[in-house]
Amino acid sequence: MSVRNFERVFTRELGVSPARYVLQVRIEAAQRMLERTRKGLLQIAVACGFSNPDAMRRAFMRTLRTTPLSYRLQLRGLGRCV
Repeated sequence: MSVRNFERVFTRELGVSPARYVLQVRIEAAQRMLERTRKGLLQIAVACGFSNPDAMRRAFMRTLRTTPLSYRLQLRGLGRCV
């Protein structure tokens, strides 16, 4: 299967491009780590496949309209963070 055909089939079946899907999975993994651990942003960014914490921050801003740190602090305010 060619790359272009794969992209078409993937997008048709899942409703998002492969790149967008990977980004969503990375953000979801980072959210879980922010919720469940006390690991630093660098550790979380690397573990979730981001090149650095700034790349993770930009992805959070584009997708969730908040930063990873703000996300974590909001959870602490709700008593949901470890």
